[in-house]
Amino acid sequence: MEFKPPKETRQPSLPSLKLCQIRQAVDHSKKFTQSSGRTKIAILAAFPVSCLPGREEKTIPSAHYATWLPQLAAAWEDQDDFEIHWLTVSPRVSQVLLTTAWNQQFHILPCREKGRAARLYWQDRRTIREMLGRIRPKIVHAWGTEDTYAWAAAGCGYPVILSMQGILSHYGLCHFAHPKIYFQALLELFCLFQAQRITVETTWGRTVLRQRGVSCPIDVVEYGVREEFFQTPWEPDSEKPVALFIGSLLPMKGIQDAVQAFRSPEMSGYQLWILGSGGHSGIQALRARSPSNVRWLGRRAHQEIPTIMQKAWCLVLPTRADSSPNVVKEARVMGLPVLTTNLGGQACYLQDGRDGYLIFPGQIAHLKDRLKSCLGDFAKTRQMGDLGKQAYREVFLPSKTAHAFLGLYKTML
Repeated sequence: MEFKPPKETRQPSLPSLKLCQIRQAVDHSKKFTQSSGRTKIAILAAFPVSCLPGREEKTIPSAHYATWLPQLAAAWEDQDDFEIHWLTVSPRVSQVLLTTAWNQQFHILPCREKGRAARLYWQDRRTIREMLGRIRPKIVHAWGTEDTYAWAAAGCGYPVILSMQGILSHYGLCHFAHPKIYFQALLELFCLFQAQRITVETTWGRTVLRQRGVSCPIDVVEYGVREEFFQTPWEPDSEKPVALFIGSLLPMKGIQDAVQAFRSPEMSGYQLWILGSGGHSGIQALRARSPSNVRWLGRRAHQEIPTIMQKAWCLVLPTRADSSPNVVKEARVMGLPVLTTNLGGQACYLQDGRDGYLIFPGQIAHLKDRLKSCLGDFAKTRQMGDLGKQAYREVFLPSKTAHAFLGLYKTML
């Protein structure tokens, strides 16, 4: 598919603008919000700006970003029932960016790098609400409770669908987290009861939300996997057993268990590759004490992930709390066996002992035993990876995600 570089319209940076100036910036987007005769949907989400055509090298994010959103937007390119507007705030742009891609409108609004949560996202919410007033959508679709989007949608005056990414009120109960997580969890609890409809990726997520007392309809909609993982063949070196960890480098992700398992002398013939970033002081100390068979690859561009994953024998994710990490879906689409815990929706994507292993967090001997089972027998690992692979490749198609959300929009209307 070929893309033309998106047209851009710039305005002064929002953080320094007064309310009247923000309104002028919003008014300037009038040509993007003219009625096309289609029903308008406004999506509030942390869309990775670096994935927009023509901006790949300009705004590479420094932290985790929603890798499942670009393929959703691409899958909607040919739909003609809805006029879709994406609204996102980003510290990676210094001016208002209005652009068209995949026959959808993207409104990228500058925001502060730090201190937004401490101000209750006041400026972000004000700017988003102003833009919603101009667009006048029939439905607002807020994506995730980790940032401002669900908070901005709550009480906005339009029907709201809230799509969960992580369930923060669950994370805080399962493992000690950063104070910001607990703050966002409080906002999340409020937002859950403001939405008219909620989507989760697994039945596990729906169960957790029901335990919170949420009574509105909760739909299970799987988020699709990028096309690169369907196209990249799994080609591990039979002479080089490698386990791969991908994710934020946080104790909650269980990275310490994986490193400790590879400290054992009996694991010296195997390698652990760690892909991700994080500034936690404990992680820095862990890295300093890690053995020579542990490689820290740092943060890589999303285009590099499939080529790294295709060389690994298995994915290891000893997480303490998760909802439905996309990296597990990517591994299953490519054909890697997965070692993870049952503390989250990711356990729904494997059958213990058949196409992966469910491991117990903190039990290093058990993790080490399962790693040896995967890394010590290439033929068995290959067989495990192939089991169920085709079924997962059908489940995680972006087109299915796109179709499911279009159906929900029609249902709400």
